[in-house]
Amino acid sequence: MFRVEAVLFDFDGTLVALEIDFPLMRRRVNETIAQFGVPPQVVTAPFSWERIEQAAAWLARSDPLKAKVLEREGKAIIVGMEEKAAQVAVPPDDVLPTLLTLRARGIKVGLVTRNSMRAVQTVLRRHPLPFDAIATRDHVRPLKPHPAHLHFALKLLGLTIDAHCMPFASRQAKAAFVGDHPADVQVALRLGLVPVGKAQDDLTENALWRSGAFLVVRKVSELLHWLM
Repeated sequence: MFRVEAVLFDFDGTLVALEIDFPLMRRRVNETIAQFGVPPQVVTAPFSWERIEQAAAWLARSDPLKAKVLEREGKAIIVGMEEKAAQVAVPPDDVLPTLLTLRARGIKVGLVTRNSMRAVQTVLRRHPLPFDAIATRDHVRPLKPHPAHLHFALKLLGLTIDAHCMPFASRQAKAAFVGDHPADVQVALRLGLVPVGKAQDDLTENALWRSGAFLVVRKVSELLHWLM
């Protein structure tokens, strides 16, 4: 078992079943970027939010007003899809008891998500979950998988991580990070956190193991056997 002071959780796909069609989102964002005449080679970011910002930054060099329209329209696509999904999102039955048990053990609980605070609150109003800190994209830049996002959340919890720390090597890691994307595992490793993957299926599980996860779970309640 790992003795940790805090557990950070991703939101979409980790704590709640937030059904967002990310390939469709990316396609719609790319189509919008193309409509504004931004060359495809300019846009290299892997995530849609940053792709919009890259495209807008390039366009702003020649037409700042048009760039603002691009950024507004592109981000509206993402926000609309997120909020629609948030209205019907449901956490699995084991999530609330798991978070309560972690806090009862004296382990702080943090939420780190690329989603908006509005979408998170939409879910939490219907399904309240306990957190000691929440860090959404409205609170910090850059977003995960950049380590600054996790640093910000840890700071809210009163924890600091050495920027030059080695990958976790003992059972005294300060915190664990639980996410459903290989990038979540990779940023946890960069910060010396215990990297935990949350898989929905065999394909995702294999990808999380390959990314370097110490543990891959199908239900968050499985964490209770490993973290203390």
